[in-house]
Amino acid sequence: MPTALSPDRSERRTERWIFIAMLAVRLLYLAATASMDLDLDRDTARYEEQSDAILRGDVDLETPLFITAPFYSFAQAAFKWAFGSAWKWGIGIAQLLLCCLSGVYLYRIAKLLFDRRVARLSAAAYVVFPLTLVWVNARAQDMPFQIALIFALYAILRTMQRDDLRWTMAAAALFAVAFLTKSHLLLFAPFIPLIWWLGRGPKAGRKLAHTAVFAATCFAFTLPYGLYNLHRHGLYVLSSTGQGGHFLTGHNDDVYRFIVDPPPLGSPEHTRILKMDYLVLRELQNSLATLDHRCKQHLYQQKGLDWCRANPGKLVKLSLYDLYYFLLPGVNYHHYGFGGWLALFLLSLPVYGLASIGIIRALRADPRTHFWILGLLLSMVVFSVGFYVQNRFRTITLEPYYLIYASSTAVWLGDRSGLFRRWPRLARLLG
Repeated sequence: MPTALSPDRSERRTERWIFIAMLAVRLLYLAATASMDLDLDRDTARYEEQSDAILRGDVDLETPLFITAPFYSFAQAAFKWAFGSAWKWGIGIAQLLLCCLSGVYLYRIAKLLFDRRVARLSAAAYVVFPLTLVWVNARAQDMPFQIALIFALYAILRTMQRDDLRWTMAAAALFAVAFLTKSHLLLFAPFIPLIWWLGRGPKAGRKLAHTAVFAATCFAFTLPYGLYNLHRHGLYVLSSTGQGGHFLTGHNDDVYRFIVDPPPLGSPEHTRILKMDYLVLRELQNSLATLDHRCKQHLYQQKGLDWCRANPGKLVKLSLYDLYYFLLPGVNYHHYGFGGWLALFLLSLPVYGLASIGIIRALRADPRTHFWILGLLLSMVVFSVGFYVQNRFRTITLEPYYLIYASSTAVWLGDRSGLFRRWPRLARLLG
């Protein structure tokens, strides 16, 4: 006669099925798109050039607008060194397997925050949600960042339950990998001590120790690249620069037009602005040629601030549009074909709607446990409005966790409506 599985065995089996489902769906996606030569991230060529340069001994990742965050370029160089001409297969397989493992850890995050039913539904949604799935084969920072952030957030949330500095060091190491992959995550860093201080964990002195260990570990990870750039460019770089370059690319007449009243899709003007061939950068070309990197960033920032001071009405309008497109599910309808935009909008709308309800309900019920999602959301609002709106960044930073909170709302609605009583097999499936 069959016996019930123990909780540990049952969880291991659930996690194995999540991994297998993640793998199967992504292999199907890769097979279906194998002949399409998709290049979802326009920065792919830059990473390949930089990794080639690293193998030649040139580790300077400066570009005209910023110094690139180092992790992905160095990781790609390591795969080229280890696998030679087969490096694309090596990095692709590693990324695929880590992506599948991230599904398991998203399940664990959801279980820490809610219960097994929400966790299973979250994992099932993450398996098939297209906006987070499509980056699995991109040779760029996007998927490695999404994976590293999931691992890091799991470790950070675990430190709220375990007074163990080893977990704090692990959380810091994973968080460092994430922000050394994409530096906009540093805007979330000030919220992490608040997560611990608001938590129900150890006394204040111990929380201070966790904060100090976390900060010291993160800083230690920045030392090699930071000290190199201090010697090479005269400034210590935590991850990347671009505070000036990104600010200017988000505050000028071309980007204002692109966001507020974009030229027709596919037109020469649309293509020019999409490629960030801004007129203001052309104007600065001669001045920039004689400046070091620190002075370039200062000049970029000053030009952006000059535009803001000269165009206060446009600045307000641009900021409101940035916020609108940040909150809008799917992608910007001005920059995609109608069919593709509509499909992504209809797929994303229920996730965004249910997630909004779930986040509000969770913060009202237990603000200490769920403060982290508010911090992550606010940091992305600051980035999107203060620099420039970039829906790709929103997708890889926020949308996996939107799936968790959307699932919590779906389970709540299922309980309230009696759905699980009418469909006991569905209730059993969710655990």
